[in-house]
Amino acid sequence: MMEKINNFIFQKRAKKYLATNVREHRFVSYIKAKTILLLFESDFSEKNPQIRKIIYKLQQDGKKVSAWGFIDKKDVLTSILPDFRILHHKETDYFKKPLPSYMNELENLEFDLLIDLTLKPIIPLQYIAMYTNALCKTGIRKIDLPIYDFMLDLENFSMPSDASETTESEIDETYLFNQIIFYLKSIQTND
Repeated sequence: MMEKINNFIFQKRAKKYLATNVREHRFVSYIKAKTILLLFESDFSEKNPQIRKIIYKLQQDGKKVSAWGFIDKKDVLTSILPDFRILHHKETDYFKKPLPSYMNELENLEFDLLIDLTLKPIIPLQYIAMYTNALCKTGIRKIDLPIYDFMLDLENFSMPSDASETTESEIDETYLFNQIIFYLKSIQTND
């Protein structure tokens, strides 16, 4: 019940925010992106090996990466660093919006690219995606609000037929990241 209320309030706030704060939708190719914000759902142990590999790969390509995650528990063990943090319930208000200190910090940061690697709607990260100052925002279609400039629609997704039965047939953050980066590298723009 509370999840439905929080989702309703997010939708209402998002529609109001997006109607009053119109931003120019842009496409930023992977080559031109210098600063990247990754959004992710943290695993329960907070180790996040897939996310750390993605961050390392981006850094190897010369990108400055910040990663913000969310975990569905009351406390986290991971320390808050400027470029890597995991938010939890105590760092959100009653309606799952991150506390003003985090939102104010986001207002002062600018990114070339926001990559949302969450596979399902996570309200605190949706707020972050909406309020972040990024030239281009990308993720998968989870809601019908124009938060992202570039979305992958994985609703009718099916794994390639050559995938064996032992291979995990679900989409994970690494697969999503690889798909997004493939398209960001493939699309050519004239800007």
